[in-house]
Amino acid sequence: MFIAAVPDHSTPEAAGLLVELSPQGAAVLLAIAAAILTIKYKTVRQAEARAIRTAFRYAWRALVAIVRAIVARAFGRRGLTPSKDERRLLARLAPSHWREHREGRGLDGTITSRPRLTEAGITAAVRLDGTWTVAKLRQAEENVRALLGARTALRIEITPGKRGGWAELVIRTRSAVDAADMRWTPQRKGIGLDAHTGKPVTLPRARFLLAGSSGAGKSVALRPFLADLAADDRAAVVLVDAKRVEGALWRTRARVARDAVEIEAVAAELQAEMMDRLAELETTGRASWRPAPERPTVVVVVDEGAEVMSLAPDAVPAFESVARMGRAAEIHLVWCTQKPTMSGASAGIPPQIAGQMDVRAALRLSSATECRTVLGEDATAGGWDAHTLPKPGVLMLRGTGRGPAPVKVWFMDDDTARTLPPAPVWRRSTRAADEDQDQGDAPTVTLDKAPASEPDSEARVIAALAEGADQVPGIVKAAGLSRATVNRVLAALVEAGRVHRVARGRYALAA
Repeated sequence: MFIAAVPDHSTPEAAGLLVELSPQGAAVLLAIAAAILTIKYKTVRQAEARAIRTAFRYAWRALVAIVRAIVARAFGRRGLTPSKDERRLLARLAPSHWREHREGRGLDGTITSRPRLTEAGITAAVRLDGTWTVAKLRQAEENVRALLGARTALRIEITPGKRGGWAELVIRTRSAVDAADMRWTPQRKGIGLDAHTGKPVTLPRARFLLAGSSGAGKSVALRPFLADLAADDRAAVVLVDAKRVEGALWRTRARVARDAVEIEAVAAELQAEMMDRLAELETTGRASWRPAPERPTVVVVVDEGAEVMSLAPDAVPAFESVARMGRAAEIHLVWCTQKPTMSGASAGIPPQIAGQMDVRAALRLSSATECRTVLGEDATAGGWDAHTLPKPGVLMLRGTGRGPAPVKVWFMDDDTARTLPPAPVWRRSTRAADEDQDQGDAPTVTLDKAPASEPDSEARVIAALAEGADQVPGIVKAAGLSRATVNRVLAALVEAGRVHRVARGRYALAA
């Protein structure tokens, strides 16, 4: 039987070997063959299992990546790739590294959670034992910086955590507005973007204090706010510009007061208008004024408080009165200064005004003391460190429910401000009494709407020509008018024979 099973293609040597084998030898040979086949089959099975596990692992990773991409797309997030510096900080913020080095840096009793990289920097929660508080950890910022090896210029924020016994540690390695185009356009909302979230931030139409050191950008920061007010037919702007710089850009869309006489006059008008409105509210039984195009919300912007206090001290009591009582009458005071002190010869904020400010905004300040003057006595303890802000154009806004997140303000240059469309300029004027009133009655008083006068524009264009400006761009800059207004005035002056067109785009006064 065994010999008959040998295939015909076997070699003679193999056939002879098989013939010579005994039944026991053949059985051994078959056992060896079966063992070889079994081992080979097991190896194949293991290889197949490994291949299946690898395929499943890659499929799972692909599925997770797809889900993350869908979530990121749904919530508007994008993948963040850490820089070399951020990778180093993330490794040193890890709980294992912190635990190993905390004792040597005087931070024993604290431990971090797993750090996260966000669009506004690196954040990690820090658990504090009974010997630590958030204020104490903030005082130990240099110890934290040393443990992390963070450079001096890198901003570190330590604030209360979401749970008791925890602090929130944030390292501002980046900003949510790093790549944002900050040039202002009419479509932009608010005064700028939250540096942590990238969302627009709006200044309220309320009394507020704005301070910043020289070059921090106070005037530029207010331009989007003023443009929004000027475009609203239920709002009016009064700009007190004792420095005689910013007011030239807003003459066709705001009431501008520059010298002592003008400042004292406009302060008296505002106080009188406020008292009239309050009297009317009392008569009608209403608690607040309802703005209308005829008698709108009035926002009074004092561009440099220290100069006003020095140049027109007699006007200060009226501004203090507006700060105290103007809210119900919808007359709001915005007091700006680069000297945020309330005493001494160089004081920039009257104490009566400082105490009435509902909202406080600070660009870069010179010291922590100035931060506390502007943002409140607890400012530095709460992380409102405006003296560490970059400049220009970054501010902190307190009193609107926001935390100490910096705001990057829109940038509106001089040319953009000049080319804004003209708006009605508001002035308080005396109207004649109604015909049905007795002759002895006092005249009624209100705030009248009147466009910027063309004679004033003509005088400014003529003054610019007399000073040597002979081309339209130079006249626009010298006169503080829009290009459209300058072109219209020049055409009228040429037609009247008061100005000659010397060459294309060049003009000169007639002899």
